[in-house]
Amino acid sequence: YIMCKRYMNTQDSLKKGTAAMVVLHLLCQEDCYVYQITQKVAKLSGNRFTLQEGSLYPTLYRLQEKGYVTDKVVISEENQRLRKYYSITPSGREYLKELKQDYQTVIDGISLIMSSQD
Repeated sequence: YIMCKRYMNTQDSLKKGTAAMVVLHLLCQEDCYVYQITQKVAKLSGNRFTLQEGSLYPTLYRLQEKGYVTDKVVISEENQRLRKYYSITPSGREYLKELKQDYQTVIDGISLIMSSQD
């Protein structure tokens, strides 16, 4: 789950689908390992959101099972550490388009409700 830093309780966490959408979006830009993803979420959201590694792994595993991401293990040159990089697949890109469309529909619907004068 992606957590809003301002309100750190479960009712304010974003849904799993939103985390998947954010992860896929980041993987469209470049292959990443888990720690990189968590850092990018914090940085790009202006530290408004965090994505914990513990909840990121299940999200990545689900995306992998469905064929939306793949992984590869790479040995880093500087410290000879193994890192698992994740990359988005063509079907992952298609799925991301669907997620973005669904998310925009939700945003539009909520905006209509919130702007109503009833």
